[in-house]
Amino acid sequence: MTCAIDVSHVFFSYDDFRMEDVSLQLHIGEQKVLVGLNGSGKTTLFKLILGLLEPTSGSIHVFEREVTHENLWEIRQDIGFLFQNPNDQLFAPTVWEDVSFGPRNLGLSKSEIDERVRWALEIVDMIGYEERPVNQLSHGQAKRIALAGIIAMRPSILILDEPFTGFDFKMVSNMIEIINKMRQDGVTILYTTHNRFFIENWSDSVAVIENGRIVYDGSTKEAMDQKIVKDNIGDWSGLKHLIRSFNEGIR
Repeated sequence: MTCAIDVSHVFFSYDDFRMEDVSLQLHIGEQKVLVGLNGSGKTTLFKLILGLLEPTSGSIHVFEREVTHENLWEIRQDIGFLFQNPNDQLFAPTVWEDVSFGPRNLGLSKSEIDERVRWALEIVDMIGYEERPVNQLSHGQAKRIALAGIIAMRPSILILDEPFTGFDFKMVSNMIEIINKMRQDGVTILYTTHNRFFIENWSDSVAVIENGRIVYDGSTKEAMDQKIVKDNIGDWSGLKHLIRSFNEGIR
C-alpha cells in the first residue's frame, strides 16, 4: 500500500526533549489517530512532517518526496494542518482574505480564487461571513474558518491537532460531517485526540507516542485491547467506577 506520509527512523532533540528512532506510516486513504500524554511529542512530530522542524537524522517522505527545504512549498500544498487553537492560524483582517490567502499564493485567477473561497465557506457552513473580521469570531467559528482556509487549498492530507477541543455536541457533529466529506473525496487523515470515543469509533488505526518514541501502531480493533494504548488514553472505565463510588459515599 502506497504511503501518504512515511516517517523513517527520525531522531530530533531540543532542550531536554528527545525523539528517538521514530517511524510511522500513514497510507493513502487511511484515517490514523496519534495518541499520547501531553508532552509526549505529538505536535513536534507534526511540525517535523510539515518541515517546520528539521530532524537530526532519519527521513520523512510525503507521497514519496523527501521533506527538504527545497520542496517545502510543494509538499505544503499537499498537507493541510489544523492547529488546536485557531487563533494561531488566522491572521488576515477578514474571513475572505484569510480563506483566500492560500489560493492567491497558488497564482490562481481571481475567478478561481473566488470559486474556491465560496466552495470552502459553503462546506463549513460559513457563507455570509466573508467580510467579518476574524477577531470577532467565536472559537467554533474561527475553527471553521481555519478549516475553510485549508479546504480552499484542496490538500490530499489533513493533519488535525485536537480538532474537537472547545466544541459543543452540534459543532463536533458538524466537524465530523465536514471531514467525512473530505475523506470521501480521497483525503487522508492524521489527527490527535484524548477522547476514547473518537479513538474507538473514528479511526482505522492507532499509533501511540510515549516520551518521543512510537511504542505502538496497529488497527483500532486490536489497539483498544492493548495495555500501552489504555495507559495513554486513560482508564475511563475505572474513572466511571471512581465517580460512582464517590457519589454513593456522599448519599
